[in-house]
Amino acid sequence: NILTGGTSGVYYPIGVGISQLYSKGIDGAKTSVQATKASVENLNLLQSGRGELGFALGDSVADGWNGVEDAGFKAPLKKLRAIGGSYPNYIQIVASQESGIKTLADLKGKTISVGAPKSGAILKAAGLSYEDMGKVEYLPFAESVELIKNRQLDATLQSAGLGMAAIRDLASTMPLNYVEIPQEVVTKIGNDAYQASVTTRKPAYSDYAPGQPRCCPA
Repeated sequence: NILTGGTSGVYYPIGVGISQLYSKGIDGAKTSVQATKASVENLNLLQSGRGELGFALGDSVADGWNGVEDAGFKAPLKKLRAIGGSYPNYIQIVASQESGIKTLADLKGKTISVGAPKSGAILKAAGLSYEDMGKVEYLPFAESVELIKNRQLDATLQSAGLGMAAIRDLASTMPLNYVEIPQEVVTKIGNDAYQASVTTRKPAYSDYAPGQPRCCPA
């Protein structure tokens, strides 16, 4: 059983690809792909024996191994074993252009979806909290995008590879702002799993939003 994430994210199609390789390349293998809430859930499912292979962010793996309760782990997950890295992962904060959100500070009083409940490291480092927001939702990629389309949500914070399907879809329907995460915010997090980075090529999804600012993720 391969534990992935939401079907509109990056983990799921990679999981499907691995599943196909296993089923074709290993005689007698029976594979399945499970859509989940991604990193934290995947790690806890692996620990409990309810999956054999799962995808997770580097910081979540570290928190799981150390049993950081605030990150969603009640005890150290010592059954975990790393196989390898998949791809560079980016924190991407995307807002509808009409929301007026251009910086992290602009998120105050706005409605935002942050994915998993323990996804507040970036906001905390920027001097913000969930209480500063007008409303906070804890929704995966596809649901977050649909709410932005329906003008029920101003922005979404997503952790994924560049060119993910959900943001490509959103960018094809409305003008977007990609919120920069400054170097000093990344430094304040104090976790080596986070590294500042600036995209040097045009993200695939910006092909659907001509003239929009580039995503400057961390």
